[in-house]
Amino acid sequence: MTISIEQSALTSICPDPVIAVDDAGIVTLFNPAAEKLLGYSAAEVVGELHIAVVYPDESVAREIVRLMISDSSGGFGRLEGYETFIQTRSGEQVPIRLSASLIGGRGDRRGSIGFFHDMSQQKLLEANLKKLSITDDLSGLFNQRYFFSQVAREMGRAKRYGAELGLICIDLDGFKQANDRMGHLEGDQIIRALGALFNDGLRESDQAFRYGGDEFMLLLPNTSREHALQLADRLQRMFNGSCVYSPDFEHDSGVVVSLSVGVSTSVGGEPVDYFVQRADMAMYQAKQAGGNCVRFFQQDRKAEPV
Repeated sequence: MTISIEQSALTSICPDPVIAVDDAGIVTLFNPAAEKLLGYSAAEVVGELHIAVVYPDESVAREIVRLMISDSSGGFGRLEGYETFIQTRSGEQVPIRLSASLIGGRGDRRGSIGFFHDMSQQKLLEANLKKLSITDDLSGLFNQRYFFSQVAREMGRAKRYGAELGLICIDLDGFKQANDRMGHLEGDQIIRALGALFNDGLRESDQAFRYGGDEFMLLLPNTSREHALQLADRLQRMFNGSCVYSPDFEHDSGVVVSLSVGVSTSVGGEPVDYFVQRADMAMYQAKQAGGNCVRFFQQDRKAEPV
């Protein structure tokens, strides 16, 4: 396949990478935008480089060819808006949207030409918007809406693989008193500090959520009762050792803030609401016991002191 002088001139000013290949997949056109994005010079790839090299895997290139010679994506010989990744010379994978066309007909394929639109900024924006939609601004933790979708997901996984799932429900004792006496700005600082404590004290696979005003949930995949209780106890000790309003300190204001902690575990064979309710009930048992303690709720039994 040959590219005319006029075509080459037009593609040279195109802001998107444009790559053309012959019927063997060897690059015949590589415009300046492609050079900039992929890190190759046209001089070293035209007539030398196979198009499969710019994809993370050869299977991607084969799938693109398959789609172009079928009638499933824009009609025979055309591909419109196909999202995938290309790989730069340095090995970085870049999300792109590809629109391409075969040169020639069904019995006379002479290559193809594709327009590669860089989706990096759009994907970053989408990721940031998603993060904002599932994150609580004050604590930096996930929010309640995201909590229920994640609990359902992890319970399904626990049931499928026979794993145990832990759930810790935490409520701040004395938080209203702190807000009333010290002001809401100081109360906000306690929430922020607790969010930071959870982010630092959990495993990468665990997730922390601000469930309500001063109530929090910690979701712990592959966690037994014993390990969930150990974590609950450790987090409580960390809070008491770091918050100046905790029982471990004597603050001039007389404000005392502590954690009432409830723990439950599940293997996924129950409704989501029931699993959450058991952790919540265990937390209320801790609160009724005076707060600053941990309780475990076992199915069909009352919350147990630990």
